[in-house]
Amino acid sequence: MKDFIYKIAIFIPVAAVAVAVGIALLGGTGLLRNVSYNLGMWDYTHTKVREASEYKDIDVLFVGSSHCYRTFDTRYYAAQGLRTFNFGTSNQTPLQTLMLLRLYLDRLSPRVVVIEVHPDLMCNDGVESSLYLANNMKPSFELARMAFATRNLKSVLTMVYSATHNTLSKEFAAYNDPSTDDENKYVAGGFVERNGGLLRPEPLEEVGIEMNARQLDALRKCAKLLRRRGIPFLLVEVPASETLERAYRGHDAFVDEMRKIGEYHSPQPEGLCDTIHYYDLDHLNQQGVELFNPCFYHTVLKPFIEDNQRQ
Repeated sequence: MKDFIYKIAIFIPVAAVAVAVGIALLGGTGLLRNVSYNLGMWDYTHTKVREASEYKDIDVLFVGSSHCYRTFDTRYYAAQGLRTFNFGTSNQTPLQTLMLLRLYLDRLSPRVVVIEVHPDLMCNDGVESSLYLANNMKPSFELARMAFATRNLKSVLTMVYSATHNTLSKEFAAYNDPSTDDENKYVAGGFVERNGGLLRPEPLEEVGIEMNARQLDALRKCAKLLRRRGIPFLLVEVPASETLERAYRGHDAFVDEMRKIGEYHSPQPEGLCDTIHYYDLDHLNQQGVELFNPCFYHTVLKPFIEDNQRQ
């Protein structure tokens, strides 16, 4: 029995090293279907991770999915005298938000955190976002912790390959996202402006909201972390098109869950129109962004900051 245990004890680390070496050698070849590596993304994650090291002592940190980085325009808040950083990334779920807060809170030291919450992302497994972030970040304990938290083999193996590649390859250090393309323009501080695009809505079937328990738990941990650090935070749902909102089933239950976790707001500017202010069912175009941000700032964010300054 002792001999068996000894052999197992030797085998496990040897096997782990062999697997890691195999992933490192084959991960970028496309031969391993559970490894996905694409340096750089349309959401400018690589740029944001690099840029985050240049920011500190900010007024507001925005975190969330594409609804975050395509909605909260850092230029507008700069015009109001606020130093902000938008750390939204594509399909970011609370699992990834928690990782980013754990990694960057001390560096950015925000006075207020705005967590963008969205029904679709609360139902998401977080795998896709985990791949994007692993591809564009240097290895860390928190990155590994997040990958394992998805309970998905592809997340874990991609993280292992990315950690090796991004440490050893010159490609990672030399890479720069293009600042613009045909549809997107990167704005300093993390906002991504969408050029053009008008929604042509068609009727939708019902869209159910069945929240993922792990995502709810991760969001609660985000709230607990911020409260422990004494950082006020808001949970904000940005407007979806009227077409999508009519299709949601169970949205009231979603709102109830959010309010159990923190102060929740869903500002709705007057005059929002599906065919003018959206480029798809749940993303504002630049016209919509310019309508939303003054509404959010004056009705939610400014009073919230002032209330917390008085306390």
